[in-house]
Amino acid sequence: MNKIQELKNLLKEKAEQIKSARITCKNCQRGVTPYDYGNIGQSGLVKLARDYRHHHIAYCELRGTPREVIEQPRENNEPCESSITAIKERYSVLVTA
Repeated sequence: MNKIQELKNLLKEKAEQIKSARITCKNCQRGVTPYDYGNIGQSGLVKLARDYRHHHIAYCELRGTPREVIEQPRENNEPCESSITAIKERYSVLVTA
């Protein structure tokens, strides 16, 4: 399997995790289910979303999309460049091989 495709599949898995975690958190907040976030919690949801964001930016940049097209973050909401660089290095070596 192409490594870019592998990264894309990873993004799909992360999106599904975020979606199910959000549904669980919302149900807990509404009182539908007891407060058991399934070991994720609100802070875990934020971490999942941040991780997805970094992987998405790296994926798009590996495919040649400029950062300005991917996102335009507000002031003090820039992504972590070291995380993006690490992801790009991990998959760029695999993409060119």
